[in-house]
Amino acid sequence: MLSTNTPTLAQWWRVLFSQVLFPASDPLPEPGKPLRWVILTVLALGVCLAGLNMPLLEPDETRYANIPREMLASGDLAIPVLDGEPYYDKPPLLYWSIACSYELFGVSIQSARVIPSLAVIATLLLTYAFGKKNLPEETAWRGTLILALAPGMVGMGRLLLLDGLLTLVVFLGQAALWQAAGKATFHRRWWVSAAILAGIGLMTKGPIALLLIVVPLMAYLCLSPEAPGERPTWRGWLAFGMLATGIALPWHLSLALRDPEFLRHYFWEHHVLRFLQPFDHIRGTFFYLPILAMGLFPGSLLVIKLGRQLASTNCQERSTRNQALGYWLLAGSFCVFFFSLSGCKLPTYVLPAFPALALLLGHAARDIPAGWWRGCLTAWLIILTSGVHLFLPCYAWLRSPLADKQVLAFLDSELAQNNTGLVAYPRPCHAISWHLNRANIRHFRSKDFDAFRADILSRPRTVVLCTHRHSLAGLKQLLPPRVRVSREIRCEIPNLPIVPNEWQIPAKIFLGETALGLCDVAVLEVGP
Repeated sequence: MLSTNTPTLAQWWRVLFSQVLFPASDPLPEPGKPLRWVILTVLALGVCLAGLNMPLLEPDETRYANIPREMLASGDLAIPVLDGEPYYDKPPLLYWSIACSYELFGVSIQSARVIPSLAVIATLLLTYAFGKKNLPEETAWRGTLILALAPGMVGMGRLLLLDGLLTLVVFLGQAALWQAAGKATFHRRWWVSAAILAGIGLMTKGPIALLLIVVPLMAYLCLSPEAPGERPTWRGWLAFGMLATGIALPWHLSLALRDPEFLRHYFWEHHVLRFLQPFDHIRGTFFYLPILAMGLFPGSLLVIKLGRQLASTNCQERSTRNQALGYWLLAGSFCVFFFSLSGCKLPTYVLPAFPALALLLGHAARDIPAGWWRGCLTAWLIILTSGVHLFLPCYAWLRSPLADKQVLAFLDSELAQNNTGLVAYPRPCHAISWHLNRANIRHFRSKDFDAFRADILSRPRTVVLCTHRHSLAGLKQLLPPRVRVSREIRCEIPNLPIVPNEWQIPAKIFLGETALGLCDVAVLEVGP
């Protein structure tokens, strides 16, 4: 008699994942070849420690460089401080790390940038170390090389942002969870390690770290046919959650007790509303497709080949697609999917997906002939090194508010006079705060113009940092009759090296004409 039972949708997905897409068992771990460890270490150091002293990019790098400096100056490392005010947007782990670097090496751009750079180096080495535990060694090796030569990883990841450190913590947490519960035997030590890393992730960028670490394993367990007895129990998940939140709870609780506004600002505005009802960085749903294509280049050229391999029914090809490969597909895909749903998007947000996606691309690259593989990577390494060592530092220098020495001299001479205030309008310019080592530069938004006008009238002279291209022109129209602009200077991009004179103006227009975060400096004087 024919069975009338119809497979449920969940059963269909389990069959597709575990018997069609990833039917093979994990290979035995292979030892890493010593020469490959040396090559990877030298490569990681070469691309990640280049250009650490290039100017800080506005607005994010200057913000994250100033916060730990102000925390050290205030003597209170519990509360992140920016411009003398509490800064509750993000947890403090990156600030604490940079503060430690400042204490060890002194306050400088290099000592600030060394933290995300070391995080990227560690991510590269650990991608190879964990990749070869559950994937063929050649797959892990080629995937790690793709990651080490990915412009998004070594370009964006080592900038002074949260995302490089978050990528390290998330990848380690995902790898530890796979070692704990992705195999036939449950490993309690790996489970505890993953919970600790999830807690560290909460202190790095908040609840998103917990989601990126936990959801891929939950999805894998739902799709995996393993016996229920080998899966973590609800008590195990409860212990995991308690340990992770226990690490992050003391800091969150202490700030909530000190400032009732903390929870609303931190959780509601910067985690819930930024996802559901974004108030800045609004992008379309498919914003990350070109970001991934460019950020993982040239590895992203293998995505069509990878798709064909995953869809292949060839028995030999099927034998290479193991459960660990499926897990990394879930880990990378969930990160991209989650941030694609978010209304607030920045290119660096999907950086935690890069290690997992690179391992998948390593699977696609495993059968490329060695000579052709080495030749392509060598050519790309030369191009990438030129970008990391030359073009990115050159761009940062050209667009820095500190590049135009005339503007700095103008600013210093005006501030040397008595009874002269300094404010920014309509956004802060933390590069100038860094240059002057000042934490008291107030900024006024356009909607706060009444308060801005009152501040101008409170003193005879005020230097205004105009941070938008047209903000000075608009300011002149809104000033009270007794206030006049006595002096002004444009913060223009310096002449571009190598570029011919007749191309200088078009090139500057292409780059943006003025520095990032500072367009004009004006002196306002109050008359009788």
